[in-house]
Amino acid sequence: MRPEFTLHDLLSNSTERDPGKAAIMEGAASYTYADLSASADALCEALLREGVRRGDRVGIYMEKSWESVVAMLAVSRAGAAFVNINPLLKAPQAQHIIGDAGIQVMVGDLNKLSSLDPSTFRSVFYRGAAAPWQGGGCSVLALDGVLAGSGDGGAAVAVTELDLAAIIYTSGSTGLPKGVAVSHRNLVAGAQIVSTYVENTSGDRILSVLPFSFDYGLSQLTTALRVGATLVLQRSSLPGDLLRSLRQHRITGLAGVPPLWPLLLQSRDSLRDEPLTELRYITNSGGRIPGPQLEELRSCLPHTGIYLMYGLTEAFRSTYLPPEEIGRGPDCIGKAIPDTDIWILDASGHECTSGEAGELVHRGPTVALGYWGNREATEAVFRPSPVSPLGLNAEKVVHSGDLVRRDDNGYLYFVGRRDELIKTQGYRVSPTEVEELLVSSGKVREACAFGVADAELGQQIVAVVSLKEGHNATVEELRAFCVENAPPYLVPRALCIHDDLPKAPSGKLDRQAIKNAYSA
Repeated sequence: MRPEFTLHDLLSNSTERDPGKAAIMEGAASYTYADLSASADALCEALLREGVRRGDRVGIYMEKSWESVVAMLAVSRAGAAFVNINPLLKAPQAQHIIGDAGIQVMVGDLNKLSSLDPSTFRSVFYRGAAAPWQGGGCSVLALDGVLAGSGDGGAAVAVTELDLAAIIYTSGSTGLPKGVAVSHRNLVAGAQIVSTYVENTSGDRILSVLPFSFDYGLSQLTTALRVGATLVLQRSSLPGDLLRSLRQHRITGLAGVPPLWPLLLQSRDSLRDEPLTELRYITNSGGRIPGPQLEELRSCLPHTGIYLMYGLTEAFRSTYLPPEEIGRGPDCIGKAIPDTDIWILDASGHECTSGEAGELVHRGPTVALGYWGNREATEAVFRPSPVSPLGLNAEKVVHSGDLVRRDDNGYLYFVGRRDELIKTQGYRVSPTEVEELLVSSGKVREACAFGVADAELGQQIVAVVSLKEGHNATVEELRAFCVENAPPYLVPRALCIHDDLPKAPSGKLDRQAIKNAYSA
């Protein structure tokens, strides 16, 4: 086995261990590690023939698929960096990413590529029945034909662990998305760390629900590659399709963000009648699961360990709470992941005392290289470590902008974003407190709370909610519940009910879009 330095080293080692093992399942199709390696070799050689060189950026703009997995690994073997563009994005957002990353070679679905300006590219590899454009100077190649060929593995470019592996674009709450530059070391360390504490093995069957353009979604692929597990690709998040996949493929691991769990809980009766005995673990990141939902998940999944995690794209994953500590509550995000230091610092840069809220600062091997092409933003977030010697090669740490506190036992609790805390009636209120209150009514599926300027109160609390399927409630009923179950400063002054709340490409609530819609 070779040392694990690069993303494609993970593939090579798992292929060597068990070439006939199922690596990727998509619908009724199953592909082995040998298939994955051979197809990645073939596409790598084609990329090199098209002039892709070490350090280039290659865009991948397609639905989650076998081909998208092959593309990432082929780009890695070619010494370039892949840029996954969420297929939910429309042409203007995709063109921003393409221009920002300097992408000249694309791999994509026919309908996605057809919406783009062909003059942008030197070469494209398309999946579909016909070429996306007629004429022009762009080299256009059918992806199916390339993958039907064979590669001998001899074309791979020498890559170091510090080379750029990927650029992951964050949705952001303001302004245009920023690209987080990620090294091979970042990806490999993340796979090693997560697969260790979740205890992944080659026997795992992991359901991939989240997009690969989301660092948390990409993690399911990298951890599967690292241990030689099987990754089952899932594009639909409809409750029936989700449960069907969990049962049909005897899934052992599932990662999700908070909006996914209410969808799964729509099948609560089926989950209780026919327990998912093979679902060994689920993980949650990207936000807090409201307490009532967490308890219902525990009740419906008695055989499943629930890992509550905290992470940010700039450092991948920072903390986790193991299943045996779940009783500490949904606010608890656990302790630092292996090989990582987490500090809680006050405004002057000093360590906070027990119970004192401060900014979470992350040090470790998953800290990204910075924001692609944005020195000012990089220097604001990626700063020299206070415990490392200063100099040109000073270690960088990530300042998250998130407020947390540490208890006497060393466990961390999420307080809120520094810029999202609501100051009302002399109190500092976390939106999650209000959101949990509303969800605890038993009628609310999702909630988003935020502050709006108020001359008398400082800010007044506004909440926008969607209701659970089959439940009815009026604004007056929800407000009465809040009045009855919370102190006055937590009760929203304004409540709005919508059928569904907007989601960002990552699947999380699009808080900025919700605020904008309310303001309009």
